[in-house]
Amino acid sequence: MSQFIRRGTGAIDLRIRPCKSGSDAIKQCCKDTDALLLIDSEGALTPQLVQSVASQIGAANYAFFMVQLMEAWSLADRPMLESYYGRGFSARSLPANPNIEDIPKPDVELGLRNATRRCIKGAYSKTNHAPDLLNQLNPTTVYNACPNFALLINHLREQAAA
Repeated sequence: MSQFIRRGTGAIDLRIRPCKSGSDAIKQCCKDTDALLLIDSEGALTPQLVQSVASQIGAANYAFFMVQLMEAWSLADRPMLESYYGRGFSARSLPANPNIEDIPKPDVELGLRNATRRCIKGAYSKTNHAPDLLNQLNPTTVYNACPNFALLINHLREQAAA
């Protein structure tokens, strides 16, 4: 994740602490007053969810929502997916919604599994494939397709310039 963010910002290094759940991430964020929380929304991003997370982390920290889950970013860069999975990849099995951040989590997961089930690398696996996909993902493509990712990148660039 840190390499992907670095490529998206043009060289800003972050210390990333992966957490097992959103509640764990919020707890970790609260321990560090300079922390920035990057979290999956796990569902539709609503004003109530944004307010709930903001009230839990306090005013000193910032929260950014990726998408319903990180794997949705790869849907913005379909040529990368086709290149990574190669023969047997079925792009038409992926969700057709161009609003990547609005695609429900189950649809992203099912679409990736169906699109990759006949590939040599096997069906999509978060453990085996997500790190490689993130390293190959084009941050500019994600920036242009995912407004919440753009907010994060813009914030980091502004902080670095200050």
